[in-house]
Amino acid sequence: MRNILEGYKIFNIDPKQLRNKDFFRNVLEYRKFVMDKFPDAVRKTEEFKCLLCGSSNGKEFLKYKNYPLFECLDCGMVSPNVDLSKVDEKLVYDSETALQDVKNDVINNYDYRKKTYAPERLNYILEKTGLKKEEVRLLDVGCGPGYLLEHLKESGVNYKGLELADFLVEICKGRGLNVEKSDLANEPDGAYNIITLFDVLEHLRVPIEMFKTLNKKLEAGGYVLAYTPNIHSIAFHLMGGLQNNVYPYIHLCFFDPRSLDYLAKKTGFEVQSIDYYGLDVMDYLSYKNYEDDYDYLGKLKEFIPVMQAVIDKGKISNHQRIIFKKI
Repeated sequence: MRNILEGYKIFNIDPKQLRNKDFFRNVLEYRKFVMDKFPDAVRKTEEFKCLLCGSSNGKEFLKYKNYPLFECLDCGMVSPNVDLSKVDEKLVYDSETALQDVKNDVINNYDYRKKTYAPERLNYILEKTGLKKEEVRLLDVGCGPGYLLEHLKESGVNYKGLELADFLVEICKGRGLNVEKSDLANEPDGAYNIITLFDVLEHLRVPIEMFKTLNKKLEAGGYVLAYTPNIHSIAFHLMGGLQNNVYPYIHLCFFDPRSLDYLAKKTGFEVQSIDYYGLDVMDYLSYKNYEDDYDYLGKLKEFIPVMQAVIDKGKISNHQRIIFKKI
């Protein structure tokens, strides 16, 4: 048989180990919780203001119930049309409901994510930057429970993690990891040659200011690696506002190549590469599993990674990896 998938990257991921059976139910329950807290935060159409470039030139992109996302017609970024001054950021991230959501989705699968995600991420960093392991000085901003950092430690890589959630910092410290609850601005200038943002870019309220600070913390020619959702994807095409990366008041910035380039040029970077690797098939089947009460993830276990590789190859998957290089 011919190798018809030569050149395709197939991730050997077990969907039932990565996602718990109530994944989509938990997504919807958390949405209801957070949307009920801030009903007055949604703006009128004419009040739209882009979080990236500040333009008011936008149009509705998609909506979940009464929560709209708008596309900026000037820079291309998609962001919610909401007044963030009316959103209590601490309640969004630190409530018991929010903490339970993180525990359900990440911590219960810590060992599996460390085994599957962490080695691939380290290899990707080395491949894209050309650095050797012993040369790496890495800062992981928003490091979460630390499964990547634990792998870096075991691999002899020089690293540090920053995390603002107390319970996640406690988990990291309990595993003996070099993690602090601290702001990026407190790090020494020029101290790192790579800074990673795994599932952080979409949370930023002021992305331009964040990237100016990132630039200061890197040495000349240093890199930022960001993993972030791609809203122009098969998963969003099929699911619209139901796509699980629509997190009201949490996922604020959905970038495309044009808006990534805008961000880079305004902050002293260049976009060196964009790759697309997603979970579109898994996300859609998780939704259908919730809707139909049928074990699609288990029944289609062999189909999922192969079909996802095809979607990735077409650059229409629901996550993107961006390498920014400091100019």
